[in-house]
Amino acid sequence: MLIDINDEFFNELHDVSDSLEMTVGEYLENLHEKNQSLKNILLDDKEGFQEFIKEFHLILDDLFILNHEALTIVNENEKSALMKPVFIELMKMSSSNITVLSKLYEVYLQSSKSISQ
Repeated sequence: MLIDINDEFFNELHDVSDSLEMTVGEYLENLHEKNQSLKNILLDDKEGFQEFIKEFHLILDDLFILNHEALTIVNENEKSALMKPVFIELMKMSSSNITVLSKLYEVYLQSSKSISQ
């Protein structure tokens, strides 16, 4: 797939980088690092990543579907009606976006290293 570098594409890059308070170069370097990290996980630790995703989905199911205690705590919050769509969107985003999942996996790996030491 080729990227058509035109004014609209550059303007979008500029807008996104500005909103993140980065230069366009820093934003592109950051994207490259994230893509490289994702490729490394998928190529080097595919089985560990698959196991993490299974466990992650089980925990999400417990939090949002099966765990009545967690739902009670959320419902006791006076802004629970406002927060429920946020939790649902977070669940969808974290479950379907491979970049988000790979970042969560990196945190998981770092946590497991610090616990085992």
